[in-house]
Amino acid sequence: MESSKNIKFTNYAIKEFIDLLASKEPAPGGGAAAALVGSIGVALSSMVANLTIGKEKFKYKEELMKEIVEKNEKLQKELLDLIEKDTEAFNKVADALKLPKNNPEEKEKRKEILENTLKEASLVPLEVMKKSLEALKILENTLGNSNPNAVSDIGVSALCLKSAIQSAWLNVKINLVSIRDKNFVNEIQRQAESLLEEGIQLADRIYEEVESVLQIS
Repeated sequence: MESSKNIKFTNYAIKEFIDLLASKEPAPGGGAAAALVGSIGVALSSMVANLTIGKEKFKYKEELMKEIVEKNEKLQKELLDLIEKDTEAFNKVADALKLPKNNPEEKEKRKEILENTLKEASLVPLEVMKKSLEALKILENTLGNSNPNAVSDIGVSALCLKSAIQSAWLNVKINLVSIRDKNFVNEIQRQAESLLEEGIQLADRIYEEVESVLQIS
């Protein structure tokens, strides 16, 4: 199988990417999967808006829906880019772990490089959390303003974005565990936990609203 260092995953067909994710290759891994799930959530949000645009019944909501699509296009691209960035960051950590440590100088250099790469690796999933929360805030605007035939897709979008946030948090956390700079650790943990709490609450609120609309008689 081709090395994960020399490929662009966003050029893969779905099956190719999933097969690689399932392989013994350590990257792409959970961080890349989180970004992918987030991008799927954004795509569903755009689909809901696009299914509303052009409908005479929702003409008064068309500008809002077009704004949602425009914002989502940017977010979707950013989340797809984070699939690549997460794998690149992981590979840098893996390379740092392979550095020689035969004497005190080499050990110190290795520690410094590893510390820096771990910091970088923690910031990528943090960005996935930020983008996914931003997407949830955009998604919330579709509630009550979009084609009701696509309401279930709003719920699926919320679930995907919630999963992206929680999954990315785990990838932030696993890197923070090995970082020695406690000020950095405390600050990134503070940011991530805030994003996690807000994201879960908002996603659950959107999902519950969708559930309440989909009443089975």
